Amino acid sequence: MPQNKNFQKRITILDGCFASRTGSYTLEKLMNTIQEKLEIPVSRKTIQNDIKYIKETIEDNNYQTIDFSKNPVFIPKLFDGKKSIFKYADENLALGNQLLSKSDQEQLEETLAILSRYRNREDFFWLDELFPRIEEAFNLVHEDYSGLISYQSNRDYSGQSWVGKLYNVLLCKKVVEIEYKAFQSDESVVRKIHPYHLKQYNDRWFLFGLEEVLTEEGVGLERISNLALDRIESVTETLLDIKEDTINWGDFFDEMIGVSKPYEGKSIQVKLKFSKNRIPYILTKPIHGASQRLDPSDAKKRTIIINVIPNRELFQLLLSFGKDVKVIEPIEIASHMKKIAKKMKKQYKKSTKQ
Repeated sequence: MPQNKNFQKRITILDGCFASRTGSYTLEKLMNTIQEKLEIPVSRKTIQNDIKYIKETIEDNNYQTIDFSKNPVFIPKLFDGKKSIFKYADENLALGNQLLSKSDQEQLEETLAILSRYRNREDFFWLDELFPRIEEAFNLVHEDYSGLISYQSNRDYSGQSWVGKLYNVLLCKKVVEIEYKAFQSDESVVRKIHPYHLKQYNDRWFLFGLEEVLTEEGVGLERISNLALDRIESVTETLLDIKEDTINWGDFFDEMIGVSKPYEGKSIQVKLKFSKNRIPYILTKPIHGASQRLDPSDAKKRTIIINVIPNRELFQLLLSFGKDVKVIEPIEIASHMKKIAKKMKKQYKKSTKQ
């Protein structure tokens, strides 16, 4: 029989109804139950086909041990008025109590094989616990593809535990009160946030949202703030609805490298010249894909131009290239890099004297 994306969900719900000790489910009540739980319309014919599928599946799985001509799947002649009631004659016949059919086992093994590819991703760590339980419960052996691909991850990252919680907060669209302790602070503070977006950068997670703050002059101000998840100590949901999120987050991050967006920061043109050995890597893995292009005035094709908001991640990235990059313009960024280089040189001079 054809199976749409809600088929297995319907079968699970119906199986529970048929096994219920206290419930009495007519065809109409089964239709209403499916519609309430899945929030989708369902036809009488669909439910009848689902019942037929369940009956045939149970009979196929148990025909060697049960004579269904004498012991039918459903209690016969059970009515609510003139309407038939569907209830298992034996609760042990419920699909949830059955051994996996061959087709179900093949589907489950195939699903596990696909999921195994993602076991090394930090957002799929829960698979490490889930796999052994499923394999033991259903006596399965699947081909493990995890050795074919590896993902960059940091399993010891303390903010990971907040990802699931905050994801659900985003779905609920409620204001949250977050107890937050910045690295530079001795005490935590409670911040009221309208949560909008979660972003991962450099093996850390950040929550972006609207925050109401007071300026030094005591004037109320709304701004977009980002909170590192590893600095969060508690999250409390409120009953307040968030203010509508009107931000295009793709465009928001296209203006910068990383996640730090200075208040009222403006995008500027930055021209960078790379060494002969480094430029191939920059061209194949752009440092800012949204705006990066070659400088047409450089015949050697070693100078690129990007348009970004200057922030600490930009300077961290430039420093990571060491002597392989030179800031051509603007002069303000070039001067800042020069100051950093002088401080580094001074530090290394001190270390060589010790």
